[in-house]
Amino acid sequence: MARPKKIEKQPRPIRLYTYVSGEEKAQIQEAADMADLRISVFLRKLALAQQIRPAKSRQSQELIQALSKLGADLNRVGNNINQLAHAANMEKFPKEHVLLDAKTALDGVLGEITTAIKEA
Repeated sequence: MARPKKIEKQPRPIRLYTYVSGEEKAQIQEAADMADLRISVFLRKLALAQQIRPAKSRQSQELIQALSKLGADLNRVGNNINQLAHAANMEKFPKEHVLLDAKTALDGVLGEITTAIKEA
């Protein structure tokens, strides 16, 4: 959990205390962790009615990275298919095995995208 930088123009010299049970502390800690905030920052935002957004989950970050990589792969396959279509439009029809290779590559990338989404 990254510690937010302290704002230099807004020092906080006053400390407030409260008492909670062990179970309450665990609940507060869990809520702060979900927002990727320290408990003190979480409670301050809560007390001042400031917006608290849940942090992006590790799973969603991994999915975004996987889809980004697969998007690049899909782009390469799309370029190949575009070149084949261009050649076909100029009546320079590619051989059947070239078309099958392009289809296999496209099916592979689409399968990886589907798998990445299902695992998320």
